[in-house]
Amino acid sequence: MFDIGLIRVITLDDPEALSCHGRLIERAYPGLSVESACIPDQPEGIHSEELGQIAVPKIVELARTRFVDKDMILISCADDPGLAEVRAALPGKPVAGAGECTVALAMKAGKRVGVLGIVDWPPKAYREQLRDSLVGNYRPEGVSSTLDLQTDAGRAACLRAARQMAEDGCDVIALGCTGLATIGIAGELQRETGLPVIDPVVAMGAFAAYGAAHR
Repeated sequence: MFDIGLIRVITLDDPEALSCHGRLIERAYPGLSVESACIPDQPEGIHSEELGQIAVPKIVELARTRFVDKDMILISCADDPGLAEVRAALPGKPVAGAGECTVALAMKAGKRVGVLGIVDWPPKAYREQLRDSLVGNYRPEGVSSTLDLQTDAGRAACLRAARQMAEDGCDVIALGCTGLATIGIAGELQRETGLPVIDPVVAMGAFAAYGAAHR
């Protein structure tokens, strides 16, 4: 079994909620075993640059103290906070972020990528790597944090945004928040639009499975 340490960047007291991203990966890739842990004192996760900066040292500390013996570490946030810092702190340890994994798969799936997320700008990896392939960043109406996605109104707003993305000529939808994986909306968006939808948590699992296959 390929053992993964998965870092959640939102503080979660419920063990079921904490482990939901790990369960998604294990269901998609049965050869992987995922242990999840979350950083402290971030009840709304990361939805601003300031919150991202606050989270980085917590992410590094969690990686160093909890997951140093894992085969791979995954950071379950589309903005990849602390990714470079964890790699520097644990040289030689495979570390991947949800954002970079999502972008890599999106670029294989289409030429005109739309990003569906919770803020008014695309996450770092999406901005830097998609470049001219980026059609636009779409934030569903009324959604400004991962918690908003867990409401009926938030889900309906995501569907409306996805339809707009299709009308605007996107040929693939890259989810720009792992909270969209939490609510399991990728399949629904794909059925609604007919477009491939890249789920960031499943994308991380794909890269971990590749690592396991070549261990």
